[in-house]
Amino acid sequence: MSDQVVLLHGLGRSCASVARLQSGLEEMGFAALCWSYPSRRRRLAGHIEAFREWLRRQAFAGPVHFVGHSLGGIIIRGALADTPPVAIGRIVMIASPNQGAGVVSRFGRWPFSRAIFGLPLQDLGEKSPALMSLGVPEAEIGIIAGLRHFHPLNAISYVNLFHRAGHQHDGTVELANTQLEGATDSIAIDAHHTFICDHDEVIAQTGAFLRNGQFSR
Repeated sequence: MSDQVVLLHGLGRSCASVARLQSGLEEMGFAALCWSYPSRRRRLAGHIEAFREWLRRQAFAGPVHFVGHSLGGIIIRGALADTPPVAIGRIVMIASPNQGAGVVSRFGRWPFSRAIFGLPLQDLGEKSPALMSLGVPEAEIGIIAGLRHFHPLNAISYVNLFHRAGHQHDGTVELANTQLEGATDSIAIDAHHTFICDHDEVIAQTGAFLRNGQFSR
């Protein structure tokens, strides 16, 4: 039986944004599916509980691996940190702001930002109480971060060219803020936040970690 993988997309995205990653994992022999959620309409705690409830209704055979992009990784972390509703395999968090995002701390309270990104923005700033209160799942966790500062289709990357000048970041999340104490392995790739799940190396490294519990080097 193929190893099972559940993928979660990020804020303001859909399962289409992780479709290439999902297909890549399926080509590697994994049985992959994506949980879609209305990312702008709930705060972090609401997303976590909704995901836990969805997991309780599933009939997985054996441990399940998890892969989350950005906010999706944070939801996975929160849902599985305490009495997880399923047996956990390995977890890959891709460009997830485990320590928050500086741009949210600086601009997240602006009405325009709230209108565009919705309720989760309240919980994604640096040192956010919601983030700081999350535990860490008892599992092997791999962290993939991006290093490409700019993409013309990501408005936030324009802001971070100036707001985070001199910092390593993926256009949205700082490299340092992707890190998580207790993670098994981490790797940084020349990819941009918004489209990082389409990157060939990200797909290959995600599969490597799910298979072996470490990234390929």
